Amino acid sequence: MSNQQATELCSETTEIPFIGRKLESLDDIPREIADRRLHVEFGEFIAPEKSETVRNIPDVLETPEEFSESAKKVGLEDTRGILGWSTDLEAPAHVLKGDVGREIATLIHEDLHRFTHPETMRKMHENPALCDTYEGITEYLTQQAAEGLHGHEPGECYPEQVESARQLAAEVGEIELRKYFFQHEMADEVGKALKRYTEEAKIEKTA
Repeated sequence: MSNQQATELCSETTEIPFIGRKLESLDDIPREIADRRLHVEFGEFIAPEKSETVRNIPDVLETPEEFSESAKKVGLEDTRGILGWSTDLEAPAHVLKGDVGREIATLIHEDLHRFTHPETMRKMHENPALCDTYEGITEYLTQQAAEGLHGHEPGECYPEQVESARQLAAEVGEIELRKYFFQHEMADEVGKALKRYTEEAKIEKTA
């Protein structure tokens, strides 16, 4: 680890007061940084009981071989290009080991999936046209929490979907988008915008 990376890790752990969890392995460091960044950025929208669940069922960082085997158990046969995956709040996300900055950003992304309100996730996944929109919103929020993170290169994941999410946020407002994502408080503006995205996607498919 370079001195620059060490300094980055030290500075990250001072973003919010230490809350008493013991760091027992090197994998705990990126998990802790991801957790703190998430709560600095979105803490007011995340229910405390959900935070405790994610902390009590921590995400798993895996070697490529371990990652591939874990993915097969949930039906993901091909993990090429996949950095992480998650199923629900009550199960740990699985993240591919690699560069620390990438690990942290992926942990943030996957924990955002775990923190998504179940009804929001259901609504987004029941309509195939909105699945990409959901990933774009998740990565858009990831970039906000990972801003300035050493080793993280924004724009590598879901660039087109992130741009759509950015336009959605500009239209409905950052706070409304966050409330919808984390709490399923669906403002009329969000619903109308998502419906329009769905209709536009249908038109593009038939064009």
